[in-house]
Amino acid sequence: MYSNEILSKRKKRIQKERWYQKERNKENSVLKKETKGLSYILREMQQELNVLTTLFHAQQALEREEQKRRNNDR
Repeated sequence: MYSNEILSKRKKRIQKERWYQKERNKENSVLKKETKGLSYILREMQQELNVLTTLFHAQQALEREEQKRRNNDR
């Protein structure tokens, strides 16, 4: 009878450990999906920033050229 109690406790402990492992796996899966989504958003934002930075630099260059022309016309 004593061995049955020990086996029963071990079985419950193993079942509990499996349940916790299953829950951790679910959490990890959710975190991986969130990470993937956030990585995609970050890439999109980086591309937008690159476009805006390029436009800004082009505008600055045009303004410098315009200023040079004004100075030369004087």
